[in-house]
Amino acid sequence: MRFFFLGFMLLILAFAAAAADVVPRTFSRGGGIVSAYDLLYAAWPGKLVIAQIHVEKLSSALWDPIITGLLTMPAWLLLGLPGGLLAWFHRPHREMSPEVAEGLRRQEELLQLYDRLEEEAREAGYDVDEYDQGPNLDSHDNIDFITADGDPDFSDMPAAPDADAPGGGDGEER
Repeated sequence: MRFFFLGFMLLILAFAAAAADVVPRTFSRGGGIVSAYDLLYAAWPGKLVIAQIHVEKLSSALWDPIITGLLTMPAWLLLGLPGGLLAWFHRPHREMSPEVAEGLRRQEELLQLYDRLEEEAREAGYDVDEYDQGPNLDSHDNIDFITADGDPDFSDMPAAPDADAPGGGDGEER
């Protein structure tokens, strides 16, 4: 589980490094891929030089061909590739229990329900037609409120309460 969290943290740092690629591009006014060395030099130039001094004290061959070779790659790749691999291969619950597998199968069945019903409707003779897509209003009782002169006829509706009446027109006494 620790390796999963380590991989997840490396992925977060990879996203931050990808966002921080703007810093060296701003200083150099150049484009293209920014190496991890350029990114570290733009963010912490003093600490990079100190790290180089400490590594060269251990072994000068360690800094020049190995570490500088790695630092020519983009920082998001240096952090993201091992982070993704660690998070993927050490993820918790990789093995699926029979209950989870059954739940996933039922969920997939529910997601495909509409397609199955549509196929059954086509086999039964229903066709996808514009008339079939909307509601059928022929059987409904439509009430026509428009009179011959074009004005609405509201004679059968109750009268609205008088606004000047005590109570402010809401029909209640105050």
